[in-house]
Amino acid sequence: MILRLLLLFLTILPFTTSSLQAGMWDNIVDTWKGRSKSTPPSIRILVLHDVEGAHLEVKGKYSLFDPYTDSYISSRFAGKSRQIQALSDGLKWGESFPGLYQIKIRPDEETTLIAINGKEYEGLVFFYDIGGSLSAVNQISVEDYVRSVLAQHQNQNLHPETLAAIAIVARTNAYFQTVNPKNTYWAVDAQKVGFQGRVPVSQNISEAVRATRYMIMSRTGIYEGVATPFAAQFDSIGPGHPNKDMEMAKISLEEANQMAENGQHAAQILAKAFPGTTIMLIQYAN
Repeated sequence: MILRLLLLFLTILPFTTSSLQAGMWDNIVDTWKGRSKSTPPSIRILVLHDVEGAHLEVKGKYSLFDPYTDSYISSRFAGKSRQIQALSDGLKWGESFPGLYQIKIRPDEETTLIAINGKEYEGLVFFYDIGGSLSAVNQISVEDYVRSVLAQHQNQNLHPETLAAIAIVARTNAYFQTVNPKNTYWAVDAQKVGFQGRVPVSQNISEAVRATRYMIMSRTGIYEGVATPFAAQFDSIGPGHPNKDMEMAKISLEEANQMAENGQHAAQILAKAFPGTTIMLIQYAN
């Protein structure tokens, strides 16, 4: 079972448990909560890039908006499955949208799903006509994003504490990318980070994400009271070669898992993988 990391932050603080005085623990917990935010962040993921067209299916009730002006277009009470294309006079998805070169699809029910070329997505989906070709962006909560990214590890038989550490690393990177996006349209590329949209995940992965919810690594911590996430990556997170702009873990995933098998928890693993960082829990009003 994943240990509650709030009770483990002391392992990376510059004093020992024996030095705690009465009442000091309450102050530490309050400090580690970081700055309160109104709502948890979402992240935009590029899921389709520079194609002539795509098969777009919406399963359930939804509404359409112009993301450029955020103006309402229409609502639909039944699903729709058609090819979406970028034409010279605007987008076409079964019906034409003259003069409209971008569109936002918002699910109006929790059960509504959006499928692009057969792959399902939750949350918002944006389509953009850029120079006569289509790109699609999925916007979801960071927690849902972390769960999807971790799905690539569910067949590796990793220890729950290892999965907890990976979840914190993935969330740290997601928080950093949301405030340092690649451009105004999207923050990360699905192909580069291993994002697969809505996919079934194991109970261990769901538990790792739930137990570490809103926890990130930070370059600052208890004294500054401000969270500073950074671009972070374990060596085997995401397909392809490591990103040169990422800070790579100082240990491999195999070494991290061995630490977990030997009884060390996620905070201890991250202290060795990313020396000089602390773990912060971001508190939200909602």
